[in-house]
Amino acid sequence: MAALALQIAEQTRTGPGLPALRAGLILRVAGGARGPLHCAALQAATQERPGTARACPMAERVAARVLVVEDDPAILRLMQQVLSQDFNVFTAASGEEALAVLRAERVHAVVADQMLPGIVGVELLRQVSVEQPHAARILVTASARVEDAQDAINVAKVKRFLAKPFRTGELLSTVGEAVHEAALGEIKTQLVAELKERNSHLSRTLEALEVRDQGLLKKLEGLAFRDGLTSLFTHRYFQEALSAELARVRRRTRCFALLFADVDGFRAYNLARGYAEGDALLRELARLLAVPEVTPVRSASPQDIAARYGSNRFSLLLPQTERARALETAERIRAGAERLELPGGARITVSVSVALFPEHGGSEQALIQAGERALREAKAAGGNRVEVASAE
Repeated sequence: MAALALQIAEQTRTGPGLPALRAGLILRVAGGARGPLHCAALQAATQERPGTARACPMAERVAARVLVVEDDPAILRLMQQVLSQDFNVFTAASGEEALAVLRAERVHAVVADQMLPGIVGVELLRQVSVEQPHAARILVTASARVEDAQDAINVAKVKRFLAKPFRTGELLSTVGEAVHEAALGEIKTQLVAELKERNSHLSRTLEALEVRDQGLLKKLEGLAFRDGLTSLFTHRYFQEALSAELARVRRRTRCFALLFADVDGFRAYNLARGYAEGDALLRELARLLAVPEVTPVRSASPQDIAARYGSNRFSLLLPQTERARALETAERIRAGAERLELPGGARITVSVSVALFPEHGGSEQALIQAGERALREAKAAGGNRVEVASAE
């Protein structure tokens, strides 16, 4: 609709002699009308109001509404007669009458004489700028005082002046140009408001997409770093975490523990009960090893990391952990696995190894080898036991 109003406004700027199209359609679109109104309807709505021009210069349209305020009856009649060629004219003989019209009607321009009884022209136009800021404001004056012009511009925000005496063509062109300019200003305001609304909608959409993308990112991270069966961390993530922990403790000369846990007789369990029950067993063991979620109290410290290291082998990285706590954790895992209640009354055991940094290895590879060596020793001794690695 704004584009249509702009097109009509361009026609009013370039068309000859202020045609009725300029005075009517541009203000119907830009001034807030919802569609063409028949002149008879307009007259029926306004015929009882004093000072209303009843001329209908063009059927099936509503002309721009212009309020003329002049205390000289002869000049007022002349201005009404001239402007009625292109506009729907309201008249008032004083500022008070003009304000009454403005409270009842929406107008697109106000032409006011400066030397009005009571409320002078500048003050009236100032109130118009507050009551109907969209309306063009034109001050008619015979005064050459600079102060009047300054007040009109600074106080009433007047952009058009008409000096007495004036010619009828000058009156038409001045009012027409003011109406045209005001219409374009309103179109601009509408477009800016629409643009702000669209920007706001775009911002809300982008925020929603960002929230969605963050959720997708978490899911992707889960797929990349979490084991699909047990939801523990993957072997790859565990290796990276171990490397990072080694780099950290070397700078601060601290210790940590590495645990391996392996299901005793898992191959036989799978063959006897099927792979589905074997997977169910691994999930139960994963819940036994699972590390509690990070809490605000613990978030400042490195967190334990549990991972699925191999087919039926799990690993646990315990930062800032010495021998006593590492052995306590290993025994909790071993005893917890022994107490698991499995389908069909089945029972399983696990072997657990403990390797400490720097006691059992000063590098990532040395520490892993020490832990795996201790795990083999635990299994060789019959399983269902905790074995501490030997010194490097």
